Amino acid sequence: MNLKNTFSFAIRYFVLFCVTEFLFIDNFKANADVYSLKSKLENKHLLLSATKSPLVKDKELTTVSLGILEEIILEILSSHMKFTYTIVPPSDILSPGYLRPNGSWTGTTGQMQRREVDMCVTTSAPSSAKLLVSDISYPVLFVDAAILIPFPKEKTKWVDASAFQSQAWLAIGCFFAFMILSAWIIHRLTKSNPDMECQNSLSFWIFYFFCIWMLIQGATLRNRSTPLRLVCLVSFFGSFIIMNYFTASYTSILSIPNFKATVGSIEDLANNRAVNPLLIKGSSTEEYIMSSSDATMKKISERMRYHPERSIRNALTVDDISTIVKENSALVLIKSTGESLIDQSYKIKKECRVTLAEKTFYSRPQTFTYPKNSPITKSVNYNLLLMQQAGLIQYAERRSAVPYNRCSVSEATKIAANKVVPLKLKDVAGAFVILALGSALSFIVLFVECILKKIKTKLSYDGNLTSN
Repeated sequence: MNLKNTFSFAIRYFVLFCVTEFLFIDNFKANADVYSLKSKLENKHLLLSATKSPLVKDKELTTVSLGILEEIILEILSSHMKFTYTIVPPSDILSPGYLRPNGSWTGTTGQMQRREVDMCVTTSAPSSAKLLVSDISYPVLFVDAAILIPFPKEKTKWVDASAFQSQAWLAIGCFFAFMILSAWIIHRLTKSNPDMECQNSLSFWIFYFFCIWMLIQGATLRNRSTPLRLVCLVSFFGSFIIMNYFTASYTSILSIPNFKATVGSIEDLANNRAVNPLLIKGSSTEEYIMSSSDATMKKISERMRYHPERSIRNALTVDDISTIVKENSALVLIKSTGESLIDQSYKIKKECRVTLAEKTFYSRPQTFTYPKNSPITKSVNYNLLLMQQAGLIQYAERRSAVPYNRCSVSEATKIAANKVVPLKLKDVAGAFVILALGSALSFIVLFVECILKKIKTKLSYDGNLTSN
């Protein structure tokens, strides 16, 4: 019996020892793997590819927010993983690159393909074609594509009937027609009274109430009929209310700038043949549009194939992007890059020359890239995940972002609506147009009346001669 208990105890001890050893070894291996991932690049020197300032030390390059973000992430990554680096920009084109007919790539993808560098720290959107020659990292951030367009000019408000809706205009017209008809009927009914010395016709009442509407004033009536006075009192009161409503509404319309952008979305750009699309040569946005099966993107890609010169290389090397994005053109690029270029243009010109279209499109992740089957892929990806969990990438995004888009059309409209701005001449041009047309019409009527009066006088004179 004791032998049996001893044997059972030995078996239990052995099983417990085996399970404990197995778990310890697995935990030790896991810790060893984690340590290996953290320290794999310790004291190593890497050759890294980049295309944006400030990582690329080129005075001609415009520093954009995405480039600042990449620099912050790289500094944190190198400090944590304890490696040093040298930036080696591509010699042919400062972009992710494009596929040549012979199967080779340009830009940073070409560097990955030829294994000239250990990693590319310029973020780009992954694609199936690039995955054949390179590997991608964990998504660093997400971006939207946007359309950079010339800042729209403010439209002159000539005669704007939008102060009232159509139903209100109809009601106002009915009101005045009723008042005119009422005054005329009362006048006709009281005309036989000897105390009423008024010979005014229907045209007089139409003109009279038109003066009430336009000038809120009229002549003193000699007709002392109480019903007529009541009609005039009601018409004056109604005109006063309507004109005050009109004045308040029309003032708000004149105070708010009226901008009409050339395009508002990628669909507008595809369908508007008067606006020429521009793409950055070798960018991931260009690759997406040129290879997409979407109907809208196909329209743009077909136009680009007819005009390959519209794929521009120097979008980030010009001082002012407005020298490229001129009238009747629109540049498709990453939204944050567009905001940086707008800010740079504003600092140079001290005015808004370019802005972003209202709607964005093609939201996608941006990743780092490595040569195919690179030994550092797993280690860098693991540390990027740690940075994401610690909020360091979000910190880099906040540090690098443009404070605000000072040339946003919606923001410009909102700012103008919240402050009192003296009306410009072009804002009240409609009033001068009406005055000019009214004056011209009055001279025409005067000319016609003079002719008619002369004809009537001549006919009367001829009639008197005949009778004599």
